[in-house]
Amino acid sequence: MLFKNLHKILIFLSFFINTIEAEDIYKVEIIIIKFNDATVDEKFNNNLDFSPTKIKKLKENEIILIPEKFIDNALMSSDLLDIEIERIENDNNSIDEIETKKYFELYKYSDLENLNFLIGRLRWRESIEILDSLSWYQPLKDQDEYTYHYDQENNLSLYLNIYESRYLHLNLKAFIGQLDFDKNITKYIDEDRRVKNSEINYFDHPNMGLIIKIDKT
Repeated sequence: MLFKNLHKILIFLSFFINTIEAEDIYKVEIIIIKFNDATVDEKFNNNLDFSPTKIKKLKENEIILIPEKFIDNALMSSDLLDIEIERIENDNNSIDEIETKKYFELYKYSDLENLNFLIGRLRWRESIEILDSLSWYQPLKDQDEYTYHYDQENNLSLYLNIYESRYLHLNLKAFIGQLDFDKNITKYIDEDRRVKNSEINYFDHPNMGLIIKIDKT
């Protein structure tokens, strides 16, 4: 009897430790706007000094499926990314069939959900043009590791990093042009801001505006 109770205690402690160490996954939603009636007389003489060490480019076709049950059980995201999806879906002992259908699509473009209500309101404003809107899921990153999106139609680059340093932070680099192609990038947003979960943040620049919301899943 003592051995059985000890076994249960060890299982509980193992689950508790994994819960503490688990990485958080956030849904990121972004709306990029332009003010058509804005007149910009400001001169931008400083170039953007930015050389990220790690970049995760958003994919349109590559999909990483992660069952919610694994996240609920607080597995490390690094372990989740190594899981073979076919093996997961065929393992009836570890995941129910209903749970298998619930998954996150990491680093893949998806539709707006929490910011969708703003799209209609913004479109009624004659002075505002919506350049782009996008969303994806991602885990917390190291401070110099970014998720990357490029809007080819508007020649707009977006680098975003979500990390924790005592508090939750959002580090944004948004600019006209592309790294390694444009030597002089003078139209940009470069801001590292402390944020709160589920709050709406606005980043302003004479040439663009970004509305960003991150929600912990």
